[in-house]
Amino acid sequence: MKIGWLIGILIASLAFSASAQTDITPGLLLDDAGYEQVPYQEIVTKEKLPSRVSFESFCPAVQAQGAYSTCTGFACGYYLRTILEAKSRKITVPADINKLAFSPGYLYEKAKSDRDYACTEGVYLSKVFSILKEVGVVPFRHFPYPACGQQTVPVDAVASRYRIREYERLFNVQDDEPQKIYNLKKALAAGSPVVVGMVVPASFFFAGKVWEPASGDDPKDKRLKGHALCIIGYDDKRHGGAFRVINSFGKAWADGGFCWISYHDMARFTRYGFKIS
Repeated sequence: MKIGWLIGILIASLAFSASAQTDITPGLLLDDAGYEQVPYQEIVTKEKLPSRVSFESFCPAVQAQGAYSTCTGFACGYYLRTILEAKSRKITVPADINKLAFSPGYLYEKAKSDRDYACTEGVYLSKVFSILKEVGVVPFRHFPYPACGQQTVPVDAVASRYRIREYERLFNVQDDEPQKIYNLKKALAAGSPVVVGMVVPASFFFAGKVWEPASGDDPKDKRLKGHALCIIGYDDKRHGGAFRVINSFGKAWADGGFCWISYHDMARFTRYGFKIS
């Protein structure tokens, strides 16, 4: 009787956890044509790359986007831009990194459509990177999260201090897997995290320390939604070669909010890749 009760509690807990994860709306709008308009430097010759790269020591604390479609703001602002700032200042103390972290909500507010009152429609990655270049981004303390509908104008002057110089795409949508893998690794080896736009099946929401897509998962499935992720490193010796990512689904996802994705699976499910020049 007691065993049956415990099993019932466990099943209920798993069901609640599954419901919480699937309630997350990824939030990346797909636009192949718009992506192809972003500047791109084709890699003609390939060089030997380091077997391992990691920017994990510069990461801010993992956060959860919750019920908002703000993955792009997290991937580009809170993670990528914060990591670059911490790296440039040589800051690795977690508490100090969190103090300088940038706002995901500010970028989303700038990029979203006027009709997106609830911050649930998502935005384009190319639009977010354009804002980082033309407008900038503000520290988290100036624009806390969540802040859907909050006016950005009062802090725009602060944002201008943190503009990026340039950005570029890392590959073409139709490039083969080896090309995508090499270009992602090369950008990381050059000294910066990158942001990718993926299509994510249901298995992604329940990833363990390594995301292993289900046997029927197909990146060509038109029903799949887009999701933005920040890649913070890679390791040729992990899981046959894998990228390290930090996500915006909170610490309950995967390995405390981090996950390994094999080179093959990353290339299969990734449509877009961006780096800051």
